Amino acid sequence: MCISDIPSPPVIIAIHNIGPHSATIAWLEGFHGGSDQTVHYEISSDNITWTNIPIGMISISETITIRNTTVNNLTERTTYYIRLYSTNSRGKSETTVVSKFITGREPSLLFFHVLK
Repeated sequence: MCISDIPSPPVIIAIHNIGPHSATIAWLEGFHGGSDQTVHYEISSDNITWTNIPIGMISISETITIRNTTVNNLTERTTYYIRLYSTNSRGKSETTVVSKFITGREPSLLFFHVLK
């Protein structure tokens, strides 16, 4: 018997390779809730107005994999806020804790900041 429920939220592990116009999010998917899920990120430059972008469908799997998603078309020297959530046939997860990063002039190796 398979129990079907809304998915658990993904987990942001790190934000890295932050350059002037892009950044990469390292994340883990949460429990799928018994069906395939679609993971989305939301990004904001003011922590008020959010733009929603689907990352893609993830099939049910017993293996948890660190995934990387690159966010493009960012503005140099700008503070960005990012959060993730998942959806499946049963509904939408909670969003992750909001993370913050600042685009720079040169790519940085690693930067991670969680807002509480």
